[in-house]
Amino acid sequence: MNLYTTNARSIVEVRPRHVDKLLMQVCGPTVYDGLHVGHARTFVFFDVLARILKHSGYNVDFTLNFTDVDEEVFKRAEREGVSFQRISDRFYARTLETLERLNIATPDHYPRSSDYIQKSIDTVRMLLAKGLAYELDGNVFLDSDRLVDGGPVSGLGREKLLDIRLDSYEGKGGPLDFLLWFKCRERPYWNSPWAVGRPGWHLQDVVMAKEIFKGPHDLHGGAVELVYPHHDCLECLGMAVEGIKPYVPYWVHTCILMVEGKKMSKSEGNLIYVDTLLNKCSPESLRMYFFSMNREMAVDFDLEELLKFEGMARGLQAALKKTKGNMSKPNAGFLNLKDKFFEHLLHDVDTVDALDLFLEAVGLAAKEGIGVSALSDMFRVLGLENLLNT
Repeated sequence: MNLYTTNARSIVEVRPRHVDKLLMQVCGPTVYDGLHVGHARTFVFFDVLARILKHSGYNVDFTLNFTDVDEEVFKRAEREGVSFQRISDRFYARTLETLERLNIATPDHYPRSSDYIQKSIDTVRMLLAKGLAYELDGNVFLDSDRLVDGGPVSGLGREKLLDIRLDSYEGKGGPLDFLLWFKCRERPYWNSPWAVGRPGWHLQDVVMAKEIFKGPHDLHGGAVELVYPHHDCLECLGMAVEGIKPYVPYWVHTCILMVEGKKMSKSEGNLIYVDTLLNKCSPESLRMYFFSMNREMAVDFDLEELLKFEGMARGLQAALKKTKGNMSKPNAGFLNLKDKFFEHLLHDVDTVDALDLFLEAVGLAAKEGIGVSALSDMFRVLGLENLLNT
């Protein structure tokens, strides 16, 4: 398997640390609202990545983590006059339902950061004991200067990072040091040996990974806007926690989905929710729409273009009806298409070319009387297997 990784800035061969297992973590949503179509683009990509890895013989252990110790969650809870846990529970359940509708079936774990508060405190205590963190008036910072001299994932140099430094707490040991625990008397907060407060965002993800994987993982993914500061900080913190460099050898990102040239966001008022969209189209058409995009390119969402894939999904169903009951064995032309299909997926998850080959293979199977069983693994690796049952 070859992948373009952000940290290498090139296509590299994936070689897991363990012969029999690839450990993969993807930054999931903050659970204060429903999933929008930008989220869906990212999660569909990593679902297909996990599927092709499994098809190729990798034993994939996949964690999609959820953030609920976050200001957006707390603000919504305050507006509604309920506990943050109530908000977290509601949108955690809603998100899982949406992922199921999209047939994102590969994650093995869906942890929430609020379930790991004590583990976060224990991790901070360990880093303080190692001399890799320090307390400042109840706040605890990672001493990043002892670990890195730039952005280990972004590739940004120290001078550039100093221009866009993460925060400006007076008295910090170094300008690039970041919070592990911050003192806070606004609810919710938790008791700690330093001050009542909350774990920092970067700490939460590293702790969840450590508890689930019991060590460093191989591949970490998410949307490209997380590269700096979040993933730079995760790599730096992971080195400190696990005592290994690199913490994650393969950092993989998807580009953003825009609306009329603007990033999709709540502040812009241009969010397109997945649940609303799935009232207009099938999950299969939405997945194929994403497959038609290069994951490394920012793309404008286009509803008219998406609806063309709805017609494509119906065409696939019609073609599959012709293959049912057929007994002809795959011929050389079909097998060649199929081999090329998997080659493209194994080379940086090239869904653009793979989708064309997939459609050609389905059409050829219908024309030549090739049985549906010859197509089933292609449908499964794209997450389109529900079409086989329609």
